[in-house]
Amino acid sequence: MAHTATASSGGKEKLRKYFFGDIYQQGKYEPLHPELFENQAENLKRWLSPAFLAAATSGDFKEVLREESPGVFSFEIFKPEFCDMLLEEVSHAQQTAREVLDRPNGMNRYGLVLNQLGLEPLITMLQQEYLMPLMASLYRTESDGCEDHHCFIVRYKAGEDVGLDMHEDDSDITLNACLGKEFTGATLTFCGLVTDEKHRKMQYTYAHEKGRAVIHLGRHRHGADDIESGERINFILWSTSEKYRASEAYKLHRLRSSAADPPDPICLSYTHDRDYTKYRPKLSKAEALSRGVMLEAVERRLDMYQRPVLDLSRPIEEINSVPSVCLFLEGLPPYRQHQLFQNLMEMAKEVHASVDTAEGQVPPIIFFVALQPSGAVPQVRALGGVTSSPALVILDVDGEKKYRFNSEDFDTAVMQSFVTSFREGKLQAEPISSEAPEPAKQTQPPEAQSLSSGTPGSQSPAEARGSGCTLL
Repeated sequence: MAHTATASSGGKEKLRKYFFGDIYQQGKYEPLHPELFENQAENLKRWLSPAFLAAATSGDFKEVLREESPGVFSFEIFKPEFCDMLLEEVSHAQQTAREVLDRPNGMNRYGLVLNQLGLEPLITMLQQEYLMPLMASLYRTESDGCEDHHCFIVRYKAGEDVGLDMHEDDSDITLNACLGKEFTGATLTFCGLVTDEKHRKMQYTYAHEKGRAVIHLGRHRHGADDIESGERINFILWSTSEKYRASEAYKLHRLRSSAADPPDPICLSYTHDRDYTKYRPKLSKAEALSRGVMLEAVERRLDMYQRPVLDLSRPIEEINSVPSVCLFLEGLPPYRQHQLFQNLMEMAKEVHASVDTAEGQVPPIIFFVALQPSGAVPQVRALGGVTSSPALVILDVDGEKKYRFNSEDFDTAVMQSFVTSFREGKLQAEPISSEAPEPAKQTQPPEAQSLSSGTPGSQSPAEARGSGCTLL
């Protein structure tokens, strides 16, 4: 979705998160309206709404802002003549330079990147001269050091993209301005911030107006409702700050709440929410494509759910919310690893066959195997208090509990009995460990070990829950 490259800015080389080139500067594009590409400083003043221009000049935005809902604001930004001119330029570009234009992201199929077209100087001036004072007044932390941007056009129309699946943006601050055309429907629904327990609760539905922009944090969950008639084309500006993204605040702001309230159906994401089909019908392929669903991501997730045993070095995030049976086999001879892995596979198949799991839903218990001390394995060992191989533990991360298998007998029947006892509530729970354990016992000489252990996580489950984050 993003192109990373270096671009020159003021004589300095700067790493750009989004870089698609500039076909105007490369001589690959002949503009319809050259004034969009020349003398931007003076022209932009003519195209901005007089009220917004005055507010940006004075730094006082109170009179032009309308608070639509907490954290979501709108204001008139562009004159109608600028909207019309930009629409004409976009149509011209799509007719004359289609073969060299990239899609703006993985969700919108019919837009184009304005920076790639050659409008980056105009967009940079809009961001730095006029929007930065506004963003600083509304979102001080996220706007600090905002210099990079990704600016693109999205289009919604019957037979093409009709709406957009619920999502959060890969931006720190998003500006979304309607350019037209005539349309009904195509509203924008806001839910909550991803760190909120109410991030899947409906908050507000915004109706677009030509020349008016809505501004919000990138981590604010939102989606475009289906268009009913006509065509809606919008100007989207994603602003990002390298300084903010290097901060601890950013890490906390991007972590989903581990204790979310039950969702409102409209706030569910087919792409991102693993429990979508628990509350809403499964989408057909055509419906999913028309809503910007990233089907490859969905198919990968569904494929993962169908596997009886998963790799503990790369666990799915449901390990934080679903009881997980973890078998540690690092350091064992290959023949022994193979034997115990087959035992676990047989047990996992039997357990999954005995439970009723709807299509697309994560099973009520997940099975993991650790064959090498890499990825998340050291952290999960620490959580389970596991110090040897082979070892078996059931983690209930959400409940901050673990259940250890205290036997040297490892075969299908014995492990099956252990898991069955857990499911029947017959096992004695221990608190999840927060300290790193001793290194795993090696059954091969050191020179036979090809991988080294990673670094265990240092947060306790309680600390992780308190900060609203997941453990892995």
